[in-house]
Amino acid sequence: MDKIDIIYLVLPVILWPLVFIVFQGYFVYAMSVATLVLAVFSLWKFRKSIKWNSGKTQWVISAGIIGAILLYLVFLAGYYLAAASGLGSYVGLIYSMIYAQGSKIVVFALLAVIGICEEIYWRGGLQGYVQKHSKRFKNAPWIVTTAYYSLVHLSTLNPILVLAAFFVGLITSLTANRYGIAASAIAHILWIEAIIIFLPVLTIH
Repeated sequence: MDKIDIIYLVLPVILWPLVFIVFQGYFVYAMSVATLVLAVFSLWKFRKSIKWNSGKTQWVISAGIIGAILLYLVFLAGYYLAAASGLGSYVGLIYSMIYAQGSKIVVFALLAVIGICEEIYWRGGLQGYVQKHSKRFKNAPWIVTTAYYSLVHLSTLNPILVLAAFFVGLITSLTANRYGIAASAIAHILWIEAIIIFLPVLTIH
């Protein structure tokens, strides 16, 4: 493992506190920049490790759509469980942090950027790196990427976000592991646009 590898692996630990704490008032913009940095790094040094797609196009697209629906249902159930357990305010904090950024058109566009860039790094370059360099997790790199993706969200100081990251990481990592990041990116983008822009759980009763 050389210095470039180390920087690549620890960058989220540096970037996530900056995004969620230091630049919280500009969250969507800050996350767009942070994930773009990670994606460019991945494409620069680790693009050969990225599994773009695996299988017929219709299966890749179908897997992405199914992943998005599953994520949405998990988050819808999660919202009601959070509300019932007195943690609903943490969900509201997430929405208010995002909606404070400006027009929905801008947020819509930036969420798509974030979705694509996160998949290129987390389920693309990083998952490919783990598969290539780890003997223990060679056949199940999604375990490492899901765990890391969840743990890095501890810096948000929001328990709901940590739990949410686990389910997003698990579903998209498994999807990418089987069908490639084209499928996981479809799942990520469709889900995040639905949950934030089109069918936010706070408006459903």
